[in-house]
Amino acid sequence: MSCITSGPVALTGTSSVAAVKFLFDKVNASGGINGRKLELLVRDSRALPEEAVKNVRNLMNSDGCRIIIAAETSAGAAAVNEVARTSDVLFFHTAAEYSALTADPKQRSPHVFRTSRQGVHDAAGGALWFTRLAKERSYGRLATCSPDYQYGRDVTQLFVDNCKRFGSSLNVVSQSWPKLGASDYTEVVTKMLSSKADVIYSLCFSGDLLSLMEQGNLYGLFSNRAVFMPDLSEYGVIDKVKQIPPVAYTGSRYSMVYPPTAENRAWHDAIVKTSGGIRPTTWSWQAALAAQLAVNALTATGGELRVDKMAQAIRGSTVQVPYGLDGKVTMRAADNAVIRYPLGFGMAQSAEPFVKSFESVNWDQVLESETAWLKRSNYV
Repeated sequence: MSCITSGPVALTGTSSVAAVKFLFDKVNASGGINGRKLELLVRDSRALPEEAVKNVRNLMNSDGCRIIIAAETSAGAAAVNEVARTSDVLFFHTAAEYSALTADPKQRSPHVFRTSRQGVHDAAGGALWFTRLAKERSYGRLATCSPDYQYGRDVTQLFVDNCKRFGSSLNVVSQSWPKLGASDYTEVVTKMLSSKADVIYSLCFSGDLLSLMEQGNLYGLFSNRAVFMPDLSEYGVIDKVKQIPPVAYTGSRYSMVYPPTAENRAWHDAIVKTSGGIRPTTWSWQAALAAQLAVNALTATGGELRVDKMAQAIRGSTVQVPYGLDGKVTMRAADNAVIRYPLGFGMAQSAEPFVKSFESVNWDQVLESETAWLKRSNYV
């Protein structure tokens, strides 16, 4: 497993490892796969694409791994995907959210799977939900602040474009692109203050989002304008923010109350207990899903590490998981990508459960929007 376990966005990796370890320990305690125990090897990429490539190559060639989970940023995922596509391994992308990773047929491979959510889905769902809200609240001026790499730029543009397609009259008055891992947001905050925006949309995440919010609060950035921060609801962020903006909208990254089932809450509590206090994140369930698919594949092959057989066993499958809508998610056969995962939005608050209520979006509408985008992008 190659992931980020150090630096400002280390939460992506540490929470992913906790979820995979929990499942593997559970399987091993039950006897493993045909009596063989699962072993988890973890390598820190430090959010560096070249380090992620090195990790993956070493895991394959030096450690002999035939199943690899990559919980990398979009830049790291793009780099390791080139290695994965040409190697005889069962491979899972569990953190990257830029959609071209699997939407572009040239980037696909029959043994490479994506269990991470997609920007095209989140942008469409967020725009569907927020367009109605913007009309109700008469929001007209929009400032954006998202990380300066493919995920941040692509998904922000998709969100803006979808808002227009869904009938919003929002006018983008300012755009900022801080570097991933930035520590000083003074220039960004000043720019957004001078824009006189009604609402700020930001895809900053993990430690970067904490820095943005801390410095934004210091300058009063959020005192008289709303924010729409899909990643704000993430544990490790929302429970660490000292001051939640008065009007803060967020998305369903992962929450112990969404989906509102006993199984989801039990999974959350089990991860916290067995990890020494790490609360699950969206990266946790995405990594856990990859681990579950790997277990399902090995079970189907009787423990045989034939990559083609393992891939065939999970392609197009519906997987029973505690964190899925109706207790399940779907691994779409057409592009080996997960769909129909929990996708909802709501108002953030400072106390548990941190989001007042999640409103689910219509997945059929999201997939219709995705199809239109695929056509515009010449992917179909």
